Amino acid sequence: MNDLGEIRFVLAGVAEQLGSAYQHAGVARDRIADAVAVLDGLAPQHSEPLVPVELQRAAEELDRGLGFISGGAAVVADIDARL
Repeated sequence: MNDLGEIRFVLAGVAEQLGSAYQHAGVARDRIADAVAVLDGLAPQHSEPLVPVELQRAAEELDRGLGFISGGAAVVADIDARL
């Protein structure tokens, strides 16, 4: 395999790993959203909020992470397209 072929091979692996990371982070984000919805549904029965601040922060960080992963995937695709 020549150098260009090796670079494309590595880029393909990176793209695959980024896709997998995006999928896993998306599943985690969906599960957090489900948990928040359940806790919000139970909230009227309780005097204090049931959704921990940390859970909201985790959802925000996952959203941010999904953006970073998308950006990384776009850069990898751009590099591959220019090769």
